[in-house]
Amino acid sequence: MKKLFILCIFGLLNLGLRAQDIHLSQFYTSDQFLNPAMMGSHEGEWRLIANYRDQWRQINGAPLTTSMLSFDKVIHYYSKEINAGIYYARDQFSGFQTVTNKVYVTGAYGMDWLSSQWRGGIQLGLVTNSTDLSSQTFPTQWDYPNGQFDSKIYNGEDNIRPSQMYMDLNLGATWSKKINSIRLVSGLAVNHINRPKDTYFSQVFERRKMRGVFHTTAEIPLNNKDFRVEPKLMWMWTTKANDLLLGSNLRFFTQNRTIPSIYGGLFYRHGIKRTFDAVYPALGLAYKNFDIGVSYDINLSVLSKGIKRVKTLEFSLIYTAPSNKVKYKIIPCDRY
Repeated sequence: MKKLFILCIFGLLNLGLRAQDIHLSQFYTSDQFLNPAMMGSHEGEWRLIANYRDQWRQINGAPLTTSMLSFDKVIHYYSKEINAGIYYARDQFSGFQTVTNKVYVTGAYGMDWLSSQWRGGIQLGLVTNSTDLSSQTFPTQWDYPNGQFDSKIYNGEDNIRPSQMYMDLNLGATWSKKINSIRLVSGLAVNHINRPKDTYFSQVFERRKMRGVFHTTAEIPLNNKDFRVEPKLMWMWTTKANDLLLGSNLRFFTQNRTIPSIYGGLFYRHGIKRTFDAVYPALGLAYKNFDIGVSYDINLSVLSKGIKRVKTLEFSLIYTAPSNKVKYKIIPCDRY
């Protein structure tokens, strides 16, 4: 009975007036998703990032999966940067064949000012949503004599469309500074600036609420320089919904060129003024120019009660091409 109740909740989320935004546990691995101003904030020439999330597979074998792929390129101009990128995301609930596809183009500009680095970014995208109405049932399809829903009965929902499409606009800004050996990065992004129409109903025009994102990270070397603590925080909010992710990784530098570092950490997710959602460990390593990460959510919310082996797996893969920017200049001396 609880499984059926949770399944109905997911149906309402997908056919309701407002859809849920994509979210990641490893939010710090997908910069364009986190904040358009974060694009290009790396030491390499260009970067390719892939993310995959699989959750709630226990609900009738119909998981929620999220796949993301992004690319960004750094263009150096003296002490400033102009960055360009593209970002694709696909979110799918296989139970109702409900699919969301997002394609964004992103531009960012970075400059040094007041001993800090400042960045601004803009992101424009096309979003499409679709669902299989034939796999869903409605109140008018309840067959009283048999005590069950019958999809062959006319559902009476002429006001519902199976798909929709809209444009989306996001803005963001970041600040970063190195204080002694500690590097700090903070940012603020506002999503759905244009308040697009987001509804499956043909005669009801509900607009998306703007979603704010605040994030901050730090890189703190320890005394022996072989270890570095990397605390991270992200807070998202829209209307009365909040999502707080907080935790830290501990990175160990191996002094090996093939695997220069490995890391592990623990994080938790909490809905402010609501329920405690999950805790999740994260592990990863750097392999040459790749960074590989995996996390496992242990769900503690009320939705997980009555369902065995609740789990969420998430993977990240980042490739950063070496930079061609000249860091040091050598001036030859004729005397020697």
